[in-house]
Amino acid sequence: MDTTPQLMMCKLHPPITTKLQGTSTVTDPFPCLTKQHQFRASYGKEIHYQRLALESRKAWVSEDEKRESTEQDDDRNVGLFVNSRMLRIQPSDQLDALEKETLANMQRAGLRDTQFVKSDPADCKRAEKLGWKDKILNFHIPESESTYEAVLDSLAGFVRCSNACAQYQKVAANKGVKFHLGPRQGAVDYLVKVKSDREPTKDKVTGLKTKDGVIHDADAVVVAAGSLGTFKIDKSNSELWDKYSPERFPVMTWKSTPRDTSGKDTGSIYVLPRTPEGLLKIGYRGIKWTNFQPAPQDSPFTQDGQWSVPLPAKECSIIPEPALYAIKQFVSIFLPEFENTPLFSTKLCWYTDSLDNSSVVSIESILIPEIATDLNFNQIDHVPTYAERSVFVCTGGSGHGAKFLPVLGKHAADIFENGDQSSSCMRSFWRWRPDAPRRNGLEEGPGGPRDLSHQ
Repeated sequence: MDTTPQLMMCKLHPPITTKLQGTSTVTDPFPCLTKQHQFRASYGKEIHYQRLALESRKAWVSEDEKRESTEQDDDRNVGLFVNSRMLRIQPSDQLDALEKETLANMQRAGLRDTQFVKSDPADCKRAEKLGWKDKILNFHIPESESTYEAVLDSLAGFVRCSNACAQYQKVAANKGVKFHLGPRQGAVDYLVKVKSDREPTKDKVTGLKTKDGVIHDADAVVVAAGSLGTFKIDKSNSELWDKYSPERFPVMTWKSTPRDTSGKDTGSIYVLPRTPEGLLKIGYRGIKWTNFQPAPQDSPFTQDGQWSVPLPAKECSIIPEPALYAIKQFVSIFLPEFENTPLFSTKLCWYTDSLDNSSVVSIESILIPEIATDLNFNQIDHVPTYAERSVFVCTGGSGHGAKFLPVLGKHAADIFENGDQSSSCMRSFWRWRPDAPRRNGLEEGPGGPRDLSHQ
C-alpha cells in the first residue's frame, strides 16, 4: 500500500480522506509484508526507470537527513535507505547484454564512476581507494576454473519498507490525510455509482462503501494499491553477524544460467544484508505464479471467467518446488555457510504485476471487483469505463514500487491533475494502455504452468 499518492494529492486538494484496505501501515506489529526491499537504478535500456530511481534516491537521502538518521543507525533500525551497495553477479564470467546496456546508460548519465566492474583493474583500484573493494566478492563457477563476472553498484542498497510505510503514513496524517484502518472500516466493499448526466452511457462513481456499512462520498476515488525465504543469524556468531552486515555485505543479485530438473531457466535470485534481528532475506524472481479462481459474474474483465487472487495467508508459507530448488542452488554457491541450514521462514509475496512489467497510473483498477478490467497492465491514469474522471488508479507495481515510494505521489498527482498535459516523464509509460504487448507469461491465464491452483 502506497501512501505517497494520497500525500501529494492532499497538498493539491486539502482535505482528503484515504481508504486503506487492511491494517498494513499502522496497526500491525510488522506494518509491511517485507522489512527490506532492494534499491537499484540499474534498468538496462529502460532509461525512464533509471531516472525515476535516481530521483527517488535523492528523496530517500533527503528524508533520512530530515530525520537525522545515518547508516550507523543500523542496530537501531532507523534509516529508511541503506546504501549498502549492490553486487550484480553475471550469469557467466562475462558481462551479459542487460549489464552492458545498464553500464552504457550509466555512462550517458555521467554516472559510470559509480559502477565497478570486477574484471576491470581500474575500477577495482577505484573501489579500493573508496574502501569498497571487499564488497566486490569473488565466486567460483561450479565445475569451472572461472569466476562469475560482477559489477558493484555504489548507488544501490535497500530500503526499510516497514519503517518507510510508517513514516509516510505519519507524514500524510500530518498533512491532513484521514486514514480508515481495520478489517471492516478500512476495507472497501464496493463503489457507489450513479448514471452520469454528462456521459449517459457510463456510470459516475460518487464514493465508496466500506465493509462496516459506512458510505464515504467523494469527488473522485483514487485506488492506490498494490517469494522469499530467510535464514536467521545468531548475534553470538560474530563472524557471520559481521560478514553479512550492511556495512560489509552488499545486496547481491544473480541471473542464473543453470537450469532446473525440468530443463527450464531458474530465474534470478537476490539476497540482502542481514536485518538488525539477524534475518537474511533471499528472494526468488523467476516464475510469476498465479492463483486463478472464479471471478464475479459482473466483472468487466476475466480470463476464461477467472482472475488471479492471492492465496489465503495461512497457505503462503509453502513455496513452489522450482523456487525452492533455485534458492538452494543460489545458497550453495553464494552463501555456503548456510548450505545445510534449514530456512528460518518462507513466504509467497503477492503483488500487482502487469503483462508489460510497467506501472499503471490511470483511471481504472484491477483490485476491486466492481472496477476490475485487465490485470495485465501497470497504470496510473483515469479509468475510461467510468464517467467524469471519477475513478483514478495507481496499480501494477510489478515489483518496482517500493524503491520509488518517495516520488510516486508527485508523478501520480501531476497525472491526476493534468492527464495528457502532465509534465511527468512517466506519463506515456503509465497511461491506460489496452494495446500494450503481453509478454511476461501472465497472459497464459487459468490452467497454465504457472497457475498454482493446478499444481
